[in-house]
Amino acid sequence: MFAGETVARSTYARLGIKYSSSRPTTPRFTVPLRIPPELRPVRRDEATDHYEIAQKEAFVEILPGQRTKIWGYEGMFPGPTIRALRGRKVVVRHSNQLKTHTAVHLHGGVTAAQFDGFPTDTIMPGESRSYEYLNRGCGTTLWYHDHAMDHTGRNIYMGLVGLYLIADKREGALNLPSDEYDIPLLLQCHSFGEDGRIEYHAGPAGRMGAYGDTILVNGAPWPRLDVGARKYRFRILNASNARAFRLSLNSGRPLVQIATDGGLLPAPVKCDSISIAMAERVEIVLDFSEYPIGSRVTLQNQEGKGALGDIMQFEVAREERDDSSLPEKLIDVPKLDVQSSVRERRFDFGGTPFLGFTFGVWTINGKRFDAETPLAQVRYGDVEVWHLRNRGFGPLSMLHPIHIHLGHFQILERNRRAPLPWERGWKDTISLQPHEDAKVIMKFDGYRGRYLIHCHNLEHEDHSMMARFDVV
Repeated sequence: MFAGETVARSTYARLGIKYSSSRPTTPRFTVPLRIPPELRPVRRDEATDHYEIAQKEAFVEILPGQRTKIWGYEGMFPGPTIRALRGRKVVVRHSNQLKTHTAVHLHGGVTAAQFDGFPTDTIMPGESRSYEYLNRGCGTTLWYHDHAMDHTGRNIYMGLVGLYLIADKREGALNLPSDEYDIPLLLQCHSFGEDGRIEYHAGPAGRMGAYGDTILVNGAPWPRLDVGARKYRFRILNASNARAFRLSLNSGRPLVQIATDGGLLPAPVKCDSISIAMAERVEIVLDFSEYPIGSRVTLQNQEGKGALGDIMQFEVAREERDDSSLPEKLIDVPKLDVQSSVRERRFDFGGTPFLGFTFGVWTINGKRFDAETPLAQVRYGDVEVWHLRNRGFGPLSMLHPIHIHLGHFQILERNRRAPLPWERGWKDTISLQPHEDAKVIMKFDGYRGRYLIHCHNLEHEDHSMMARFDVV
């Protein structure tokens, strides 16, 4: 079990607070996997695809036979998928039909500051805002989600999340599994009441994290998917508020990872298990031709016990032709040269006692979030090395997945050792256990303006573990 959840459970117990009150009654592997529909542009011109999304309340079936109130993009849980093309502009107009303020962040996008979803750039109820994305860089799996000041955790938990996939024509030559064999898996963990309502529990003063005890994949509890005896590409996103996963197969066969947050790896990597913290993405290829027809293969969570130890199940239902391939080499990932770095900065993630706060507050470099004051100013075009450290906070030491807005970075070292093979691509989020540290390198040549570095345990983010940095 990850450190964060262990701390949360023990803290709840000391205070006599229920860790979760949900009573999931759904048998595992009975609900079919749902594939989020792709959103169609309302219009296209020579250079741009235009979309419109209404953020609205709806009642949907998540647990079989029950209706659950959600806040969803287009009233869906999760929202519709936007499929963009590398180098082609996308404009999305969001209309807030909810009773709470929202903001929209394209997670992993290289986005101009005014469209990045800074938490105080809110869309108030009844208002609309347009976001522009140029979709530079590599093809990759991104996601769009709420980023409203102080309310990100609840808004995402209620459903404001969707996938944003950037297609890259350069991938065509690789002949990876595509079309209906390229499947997104958006992982979440929620709590539900007996009547099916979403129950949002985030611990003392809302600061610990909403863990949940019902695993959802694309909004379905512990689903199943019938597959052919061939290769599939799965794009996996951990969109949970606070729960991290360690993925593996019950068959004991390895997972073949081909991509991380920022796109394809240099080469496929075979992994016995893959850790994926909140906001991270991994892409894997599973070859079901290795199994007899009728086989049932379970995607497991090694960090969970009981029902939380399972995620979903695949049933090999039929023979099927397979013209796809898994090449030994994927793409060239140019390395940023540490010698070109002009500066090293340190960011310490932990907690700080504050008068009036029983548990203190989450901080970066000992400071609470200040939307008006940058913690760092970076010159446009510079390459910098950032030293990220999880300093712990006594008995409240927890996992912190660190997300840097604006662009992608490369991991130079983790705990003073070289990054593991599956960490050697482009990243935008790095998971740090208590007292872990890492050095990352990035070039700030996207845009000028104000951006964020923060923890992606959403309740930590909502309670000050976030800092502004400016590119000038």
